Parts: sequence; C-alpha cells; structure tokens
Amino acid sequence: MCEHLFVVGAQRSGTTYLYSILDEHPEIYMAKPIRPEPKFFINKTSETLSYETYREKYFSNTGLVKWLGEKSTSYIESAQAAKAIHKMFPEAKIIIMLRNPVDRAISNYKFSKQNGLETLPIDKAMVNESQRQTWHNLTKASVSPFAYKQRGIYVRYIDLWAQLFGRENLILLISENFVSNRYKIQALYHELKIDDTFIPKGLHDRVNATDRYQISSDLRKQLDAFFSPWNKVLAKKYGLDLSVWGREDD
Repeated sequence: MCEHLFVVGAQRSGTTYLYSILDEHPEIYMAKPIRPEPKFFINKTSETLSYETYREKYFSNTGLVKWLGEKSTSYIESAQAAKAIHKMFPEAKIIIMLRNPVDRAISNYKFSKQNGLETLPIDKAMVNESQRQTWHNLTKASVSPFAYKQRGIYVRYIDLWAQLFGRENLILLISENFVSNRYKIQALYHELKIDDTFIPKGLHDRVNATDRYQISSDLRKQLDAFFSPWNKVLAKKYGLDLSVWGREDD
C-alpha cells in the first residue's frame, strides 16, 4: 500500500522546485495539477472528507509507486487542515521547505504586487501588515496575501505539525542549501527510503523563481532584527543549522 507525503510550506520558499524534484522520482507520484494547488483539506472538517474521494480525484492512475504526495503551501498555516490530514493519514511524512524569512517576505510582497493585490510600497506594507485584515474582500486566496512577516515566524506553525505527527515524521529542509544540491536531494530520497542514486533532470532548473527585489538597507535591517529571535528559537528547538541565513548565535 502506498504511503502519503505532504509538502505543506512555506510559501515562496522553493516548494515548486521541491515538487518537481519529488515528482520526477519514479517511486513518487505528486498530485496534479500543480496549479492551482489541491488544498483538499483546507476549510473542511474531517467529517466531510473521505479517502476514497481524495484518492480518486488526485491518484486514480499513479502506477506502481511507494509515495503519493500533495503540495499545498496554505496547509502550514491551517490547524484545521493539519488535524484533518492527521485523522486520515496519521503516519504521513510532512515536508516543510524553509527560506530566509527576510527573502521570503520580500518575495511574498513581490508576488502580491504582481497579482494586483498589493498597492502599498514595500516599507509601508511591512509596517502595516497587522492592520490589513480585510484581505478576504480582495481575493479568493485561502490565506492572507499580506502576511509577509507573520508567515516567516516558522516555529509557530511547525510546532503544531510536530505535535500532531511527531518530530520523526517531519522533514525540514533549508531552501538555500537544498535547491540544486544533488547530495541534499539524494539525502531526501534516502530518508523516504527510495532509490537515492536517482538524479533528477531538473536538478538545476529555476522553477517559479522571481528576480530579487531591491529594498533599502534600513528595511532589511529592520526585518533581520524582527526575525532574528524567532530564527534562534527555530534553530534550537528543531536542531537546524541556519547559518546560511546569517549568524544567529550572537
């Protein structure tokens, strides 16, 4: 019987690349289409969900594989989705890709801007984030397009998934170390107990990438200061080396 894995986040952190790396492996089948994301477990109670419906909708013609996977990056923020997934798949592997939260916030802003949702300049958007609670009127998105800083406090979200699925079923990846790194990718295959000699053709592809968005040095310092204590908690609690994001041991 196939096992299930879920790429639950984080947004703008290389999860589309991760999806492609997983889907290329002959022992993994990822739910399609990739856009829009399935979000099967968003805003639904477990009583309204059935495995048969889920399997038929996304995995009806998978062939012989070990893993069936889904990528829906809104899940990381949804306690309801986490609980519904756990009820159906209590032993699922939960994969979370983490990116420097400053760069993730900037990319999130640029994405919202390009999609016509953001009208404020980036410095005001970051400062006024907590006051922007009317986003439901602007978009059909399942999560706020303006949670630039909040979404980068990763440890708040990871804790819930760890409590439900156990640390042993969480796979935490650092985007800056993972993307285009053959050895990290093969280590992930190894952790999933599939052929770890496989080299994906898309190893060096740029997937869903955006150009760097220039911000002032003052704003970057403000964002660095905001995230630094949270990054330290994350690193200590989950044994992560976040040195690629800058020094967190000062």
